[in-house]
Amino acid sequence: MGRPSLAAERREQILRAAARSVARYGLAGSTQERIAAAAGMSRSHVRHYAGNRDELIDALWDHVITPYFASMRAALNDREPAARLPALVDYLFGPQMARNEDDLVIEALISGAMHDVRLRGRIYDSYGRLEREIAGTIRDAVPGCGPAESLQLAYALICMAFGHSTLAPLPFPATRQAGMKALAAQLLAALEARHRPTGTDGTGTPEPEPAGDTGARG
Repeated sequence: MGRPSLAAERREQILRAAARSVARYGLAGSTQERIAAAAGMSRSHVRHYAGNRDELIDALWDHVITPYFASMRAALNDREPAARLPALVDYLFGPQMARNEDDLVIEALISGAMHDVRLRGRIYDSYGRLEREIAGTIRDAVPGCGPAESLQLAYALICMAFGHSTLAPLPFPATRQAGMKALAAQLLAALEARHRPTGTDGTGTPEPEPAGDTGARG
C-alpha cells in the first residue's frame, strides 16, 4: 500500500486537533486559530487542507461518527439475519459504545446544532441513516415487521443506547447497565413473538400436536 498523500495526512492531523479542541473548549470556543495552533499549523494551512469553518465542522462530524457506524456494520456482517439482532444488542450496549473523548465532541456538535440549522441537518442525516440501517436489520430478521414499526423500534434502541452511554460514567449500580441491555433484548424478542407465524415454534416448523387419546371411544 502506498504512503498516504501529504494532503490526507495534514487533513487527519487537523481533524484530530479539532476534536481535541472541541472536546476541551466546545464548538463555539474552537476557532480556526485555536485549531491551527493545536495542529501546529497556520490558519491558512487549516483552510487549505480542511476548508472554511462549515466545511471543517462537517469533516469533524464525519471524523467522529463514521467509526461507530462502520464498526456496527462490521459486527453485523456475515451473520444470518436471525443472528443479527442479538449481535446488534451486544454492539449497542457493549464496550464499543463506551465513553471516550469522541463522545464529548459528538455532544458538543449536537449542542451547537441547536443554533445552526445547517449543522442540525447534517447530524440528522447521519442519525436518520443509522435509524434506517437498524430498521432494515430488524425487518430482515423479523419477516412481517413493517417499516413504521421497525423505524420506531430502531429509534427507541438508538435513544436507549446513547442515553446509556451518556450516563455510564455516573456511579449507577452495574445491574442498571445489565438491565438496560436486557430490556433492549426483550423489546426485540417481543417483536419477534408478535410476528411469529401462528402454530410454529419460531423457526417456521409446525409445533407438534398435544398428545392425546387416539384410541376408539366406547
